[in-house]
Amino acid sequence: MDELDETASITNLVDRKNYFMTLLTREVEMSGRTGKSPVVVGGTAVDIYTKGLFPSRDIDLIGDRRVIGEILEKKFGFARAGRHWVNERIGIFIEVPGDYFSGDKNKITTIWVGSLKLYIIGIEDLIIDRLNACVHWKSETDCDQARYMIRYYRNRLDFGYLEKKAKDEGLLKTLSEFCKED
Repeated sequence: MDELDETASITNLVDRKNYFMTLLTREVEMSGRTGKSPVVVGGTAVDIYTKGLFPSRDIDLIGDRRVIGEILEKKFGFARAGRHWVNERIGIFIEVPGDYFSGDKNKITTIWVGSLKLYIIGIEDLIIDRLNACVHWKSETDCDQARYMIRYYRNRLDFGYLEKKAKDEGLLKTLSEFCKED
């Protein structure tokens, strides 16, 4: 069984995306053509941190779009469809909106799947991302996601960092309200 067959055989979508991301991360790092490993952000990061409670169909990555796209197409048989790369065989869609990571690189979480790894935006930076969408786009889904992650990860959050970022981005009032809820 090749790696794509193995990926396709994973029925849980979060686990399938995680496994595939470890393969992609390995290939990007082995290529030696970029100093940036892909980092999972956006809805898929929420999906991973909430263990599928808030599912996301595509995978959003920060990284070198050219290198990632080439590997997706040549190594894994993805096809370009607008802003996404798609592989119907494994049911995965990937978007690489850019290579600028606005969060704290020291807070990136490494997830190991066997001997392979993937990188995901730190929980505090993801909460800030969701709070921004909640406040500025009036997205109730993003509000719900931020509330859930604050509640669920309360004992491991770096509240000093979270409050500073929220203050810098004009989100402190909303963060404070969400932290008081229970």
